Amino acid sequence: MLNKVQKAAYELIQSDARFIYALVDIYNNAQNINSNYIMMCQPYIGIFADGAEQWCRKVGVEAPSFNNEEKGYYVKLRQAHKLFEMSYKEYETFLVKKFQESDEHFYRICSWREKVVGYYNVGVDECNGEVCGNTILCAMYMPFNILDNDKIGLKLKKLSSIVGKLAANFLNTDLTTFSYDDENNIVKYHDYHFYKKSPLKLKNNIGFVLFCILCSINYVIEFIDKYFVEEIPQKFKYAYLQYYYICDFLDELNVVNKTNYYIDKSLQDRLLRNCFAHYGLGQLLKENEIVDKDILKGLTEKVFNMDYFSCKNLLYKCLGDLKSQIEEQIF
Repeated sequence: MLNKVQKAAYELIQSDARFIYALVDIYNNAQNINSNYIMMCQPYIGIFADGAEQWCRKVGVEAPSFNNEEKGYYVKLRQAHKLFEMSYKEYETFLVKKFQESDEHFYRICSWREKVVGYYNVGVDECNGEVCGNTILCAMYMPFNILDNDKIGLKLKKLSSIVGKLAANFLNTDLTTFSYDDENNIVKYHDYHFYKKSPLKLKNNIGFVLFCILCSINYVIEFIDKYFVEEIPQKFKYAYLQYYYICDFLDELNVVNKTNYYIDKSLQDRLLRNCFAHYGLGQLLKENEIVDKDILKGLTEKVFNMDYFSCKNLLYKCLGDLKSQIEEQIF
């Protein structure tokens, strides 16, 4: 029998399951979307899969369990949401490595004419004209190289089946997928030859790092927030996880590059981050502090003494202010 805190955690896990089912529904039924939106979501899918499987075992809820291969894969995949926990130099080195792998791959397979006039080596996602993902970020998220291997699709399909089983375990016939607006949002991608023919005017490593920060932010505040109709927990949760790590990463970026980008750190809280990353509501909330009707079950009230919408607006303002600073420099 679950206590009130565990029931609240169960409902938040359930909402992540509905979100994943919505991604599948978009893939199968949406007409006005063509991008890497599922690949950009991989770290969050990893958080759901690894977190839900562990949570069920801890509280005694019957659910599908990982085999050894799945366990190793999802432990690594969930870590991708922590890319900005790397030092600036580590992040830059990793980014450049993945970019070089992509460049070498597409150079090998392009025609001689393309080698002279320019070939595509980076795909960039857009939602209503706002960049919200790129193929190098997607490659950084994955635990293994997804280039040069014809069997990758089958491997990913096999590893992803457990996510569907876990999600199904939390859903019932009364719950539908989250609704999305496929009519008023245009989600597409463009292929570019970085750096020669790309949207960046800052054509160097720091420019690409800033571009990836912008894509990470916009994936939530432009794509997820606008594409999904309902006010769902993922709009805050995913934005918060980006925000939490960007706060400290930005400090080091400024030191290394002698820049002065700024983000308001007033919402940075480790216990809240842990709740979102591990479904550990018990670290913060007692049973009498659970707010059943609140989207995040009272978490923002407890940590910041703010209602959900006020806190979300502040969070999005923090990220939006940084977004504006970056756009001014790189475009």
